Amino acid sequence: MAVSAPPKKAYPVIPAEQTTKGQEKRIDEIINRGSTTVGKSQPQEPEQVKNFNIKIMSGQLATIDQLRAQRPRKPISPKLAVSLQDWIIEAIEEKVEREKKRYNLGS
Repeated sequence: MAVSAPPKKAYPVIPAEQTTKGQEKRIDEIINRGSTTVGKSQPQEPEQVKNFNIKIMSGQLATIDQLRAQRPRKPISPKLAVSLQDWIIEAIEEKVEREKKRYNLGS
């Protein structure tokens, strides 16, 4: 079986004489008009995840586990509704909000 290149399509060629000077002038105006510059935005540094170890007493961890178990979970799901990491992050965020209000920090 012979393999050959696909046939080339014939595109209609428009002679240069068909474009009028008015059309060329409009095209040149559009090209030379340019565009507005985009305003410079301040580059924002993406938040990075920082890892650290935490030491917690076994009694405190047991209390946290009991609190996690009290959260409503999905029907017929054996998993707790919230992970230990998420629970600790929620607790930190709540504490930060209270401290911001206490010391009148807006950000």
